[in-house]
Amino acid sequence: MRRLAATALTAAALAAGAVPAAAHIDILPTTVEAERSTEFTMRVPTEREVPTTAVRVDFPEQITVYSFAPPPAGWTMRQRIAPDGTLAGVVYTGGRIPVDGYLDFTFLGTPFDTGETAWRTYQTYADGKVKPWTAAPEPEDAISAESGPTEPGPAAGVRVVAKGTLAQATGGATQAPAAATSTTQSSDAAIWASLIAIVIAAAAFLTAGWLWTKRPMRLPEDPPGGKA
Repeated sequence: MRRLAATALTAAALAAGAVPAAAHIDILPTTVEAERSTEFTMRVPTEREVPTTAVRVDFPEQITVYSFAPPPAGWTMRQRIAPDGTLAGVVYTGGRIPVDGYLDFTFLGTPFDTGETAWRTYQTYADGKVKPWTAAPEPEDAISAESGPTEPGPAAGVRVVAKGTLAQATGGATQAPAAATSTTQSSDAAIWASLIAIVIAAAAFLTAGWLWTKRPMRLPEDPPGGKA
């Protein structure tokens, strides 16, 4: 019985270690266009059973980040400046992301070089342990095994495509311009219909007035007994 219990516990431990990880820190969108200003969102989930208390992100060299949205309530932001004076990253502290919760941190940036970019991040938990998301980015929609609270996990990856090719790269359809054209045509038709209705109403009003002026006028009859 003891051997069976030990075997069961060992199997359970191995199974627990093989459980896929939950969602990691993501940078959205995952595909962007070179030379186009883009709003990036860093989505930070708490994967462990303790809250997240700080997040640091290092910006890729291929992307210039230049503006930040206010951080979520309770959080403060500190920019990290490289020795050459460029903006190297940002650190968010002061707040908490609860267990099973997540928060979004937003900033603007412009990509300049095409290719794959890695956004290395460091997630600090309430127990003081820091999870480095600094390994090679994993393929989109891949699920990797959890490497532990302080072992490196996959960094967030963003693909930069050439200017003017985002629709083809993401499989974007061209239905939106067609819908916009259809809407414009419908609006123009409605305007013309309204103008025609106004012209017809005005013509009817003028015609009625003209007919009224052409009506024979009836003079009052003479009073009894001749002229007044």
